Amino acid sequence: MKLLDSLFHIVSEREGEGCLVYTVELNPQHFIYKAHFPGEPITPGVCIMQMAVELLGKKSGHTLSLECARSIKFLRVISPDEVTEIECSLGKVVEEDGRVKGQVSIGPADSLYARLSLTCRIDD
Repeated sequence: MKLLDSLFHIVSEREGEGCLVYTVELNPQHFIYKAHFPGEPITPGVCIMQMAVELLGKKSGHTLSLECARSIKFLRVISPDEVTEIECSLGKVVEEDGRVKGQVSIGPADSLYARLSLTCRIDD
């Protein structure tokens, strides 16, 4: 399920120190928040993973599918009631052998929500 332009959309992008930083805005009205969890919505971990995959795809210019997650750390809950804009930093992005590998940090450096190290298959 594609989440870009439904659960979240890109507000801006800029070059950071050795990385590309996307600022994304969450859609608190998205249907996923009605089920996860009613009255206290949080962004599901699988949606955070898919958002990271789609941002890696945006950077690389390819449609990607998650192949391997070497490391995933969910450090804090992302509630659309508390935060709607989040910085997503993509670093060490490498394309080789039909795959894109990269590290994605969700949130500001001093208080991350999640950190992911992913390998994705190029589908296009």
